[in-house]
Amino acid sequence: MTQEIGVSSIHREWGYEIHRSENEILLVDRKIWPLNYAMGILGGLVVLLIALGILAALGEAESLSDVPPAALFGMAAALGIAFGSMWRVYRHRRDLPLSQVAGGLVMDLGGGVLHDRQGNTLSSLDRVGVTVRVDWWWTRALMRLVVLTWPGERCIVFRTASRQRARELAALLVDAGVGAPRH
Repeated sequence: MTQEIGVSSIHREWGYEIHRSENEILLVDRKIWPLNYAMGILGGLVVLLIALGILAALGEAESLSDVPPAALFGMAAALGIAFGSMWRVYRHRRDLPLSQVAGGLVMDLGGGVLHDRQGNTLSSLDRVGVTVRVDWWWTRALMRLVVLTWPGERCIVFRTASRQRARELAALLVDAGVGAPRH
């Protein structure tokens, strides 16, 4: 992947990537965060249903006495199949060559503009702000988001569990030419 665009540094987490070359910063979202989230929930439910099925089969849980263990194992199997389907999509998106990943933003440091990968100019870099936000919606404050904002738009460009890493990446973008950080 590094040879594809002459990248000097790569930051990657949860499907978000920041690739830096001499004159550009490429910001990519492989769209695997929602899959990660859903697979975590499905995996937890599968483990819970299997544990409940074992307890029901052993007769160790009075509250499960009317539930046939086969029903619990069947539900676990159905959710496991859904998990397997999501896993295949996750792996496909994760393993795509960078050139085949749809979307993304490019910070053209030489030209001083932010544009999409198709070349459509979105804003000048001096009008783009970078913000670190707490992810209250998906993770109830467990994750930090690095968000780019420009007149009329905003885009999450990185997601991390590390507050320090989020600050470092926001500083990297500011040092590269994005306008002042916004709080």
